[in-house]
Amino acid sequence: MNAIPTVIERLDFGGRMVAPYGLMVALFIFNTISLSYPLTGGIKAPLFLMTIYYWSIFRPTIVPAWLVFAAGGVLDILSGLPLGINAFVFVAVQWIVSDQRRFLMGQPFIMVWSGFCLVVVLTGLVQWFLFGLVHLHWTPLHPVWISMVLGMFIFPLVNVMLHLTHKLLPVRSGNFGAQR
Repeated sequence: MNAIPTVIERLDFGGRMVAPYGLMVALFIFNTISLSYPLTGGIKAPLFLMTIYYWSIFRPTIVPAWLVFAAGGVLDILSGLPLGINAFVFVAVQWIVSDQRRFLMGQPFIMVWSGFCLVVVLTGLVQWFLFGLVHLHWTPLHPVWISMVLGMFIFPLVNVMLHLTHKLLPVRSGNFGAQR
């Protein structure tokens, strides 16, 4: 068994690792720009939250806490939210979902989806509450509920994309010389 990876093995590993991060960046960008979905009037689906949820269950090493925190901070800055709201919520979601990953990994998709529905409702309400607490004024919940429902309905599609990128990943990330 050769312990030193060849150039081809390194290129293969690097190429396989580009897929999940590329999709993550694309979903982050779509989460930050204002796209108008039919019947929503510019309300955004929590696309980046979907990536945190999925990878926290199926490959937690893909989204370390520092990356989730940094992405949350950047999202706060780009969306005009008080700094730290998304960062706090995203890290909390990652921590809680990672804690439940052994249970969620063995479940059928409907249970994983139900778990996401619970997460999206709780995160939406926590973000709404923290935003109101910072400004001492709570906005109407209607747009928050629309965003939550939109996230619930879009999750299966995003889950398929995340699952396809998951299948491209090496069996053991970070271990070039591992036999497959």
